[in-house]
Amino acid sequence: MSNLPHSLEQQLQLAANVFTYSIEGIFVTDLNGCIQIVNRSFEKITGYSAQEAVGQNPRILKSGKHPLSFYQAIWKSLEQKGEWQGEFINRRKNGELYYQRTTIATIKDAYGVPTSYCAIFSDVTKMKEAERKLAADLALARQLQKSVLSKPIQNELVHIDGVYIPSAELAGDMYAWYEINEHQYGVILFDMVGHGVASSLVSMSIRSLLRGIITTMKKPKPVFTELNEHMRLLYRNNGTDHSYFFTAIYLFIDVKERVIEYASAGHPPSFFIQKDGQVRYLDVGCPPVGLLPDLNIETEVIPFQGRTQLFLYTDGIMDSLGKNTRENIERLENLVKSLREKDSTQLLESVLRHVSNGEHLFDDDVTMVAITMNG
Repeated sequence: MSNLPHSLEQQLQLAANVFTYSIEGIFVTDLNGCIQIVNRSFEKITGYSAQEAVGQNPRILKSGKHPLSFYQAIWKSLEQKGEWQGEFINRRKNGELYYQRTTIATIKDAYGVPTSYCAIFSDVTKMKEAERKLAADLALARQLQKSVLSKPIQNELVHIDGVYIPSAELAGDMYAWYEINEHQYGVILFDMVGHGVASSLVSMSIRSLLRGIITTMKKPKPVFTELNEHMRLLYRNNGTDHSYFFTAIYLFIDVKERVIEYASAGHPPSFFIQKDGQVRYLDVGCPPVGLLPDLNIETEVIPFQGRTQLFLYTDGIMDSLGKNTRENIERLENLVKSLREKDSTQLLESVLRHVSNGEHLFDDDVTMVAITMNG
């Protein structure tokens, strides 16, 4: 009969079972790196039986995909910290490459002297392949999202341009403009609630409707009414409790009559820069689109004379300036006003350069539209 206390004997048996049946591969080496013991998952993942692996060096799994410095860094970490965590590209017995996520720990005796090394690893090949596929899909989706943005319009009467910088692969911001006829234009900038894939998909859904809605309905009130109905229908039928909505500003510009009619749906105030440099906030409108079943939409008509500019933006640009929203709007207003002699493209480039120090790194999506009218 064993001299070990019953509870200790049970603990040792439990530890042995954990080692044997763990779904992660485990092997132990001596201080020279000679494999002393492996578990079943080691055999399953690598293709080497215990008889083939014991007595060998883990180099039997070496893929040739890592430089010598990679392995030197592992040994340095084990010597200094007693552990290392990371990923290998290793090779199975049949020659197949696989990704292995590994933790290596130094085993010490009661006196703190290293006696061996224990490595615990898992095969993450499928996960890495899924990550690569997702990254490729997101890159494609980002290119698609950029491709549907309106191209600049520039003629003797109007110059419209925009900037779109997503904070992640995909964004919920979007802008679009359309030439309704030779002297009328519809311009919209909107910011979908949330970030990432979900908001970008809803944003693209809205984008697909804009040409038909804007060129047919023209004016802000019917445009927002139709978009609101679409948003309400979208999340009534999505099978979840999640609701989608977006802030927006829509402008109907008539360069022949020299008037702008607009509505702002819960959006940060856009700037109307008059020829004398005075700035007027465009903040009349309604709540965000999709938030309420029915929108009570107010519009405002503004006449313009001479060279006039409009600057539209989403709140990502404000957030980059600091925490105080009111101060940020004033800072942005003063910046835009100081740049009013530039054309639309130059204005956007200058604002972006000023707020990002040339790095173009933002915590939120940043979208801007500049419109210069020479009426």
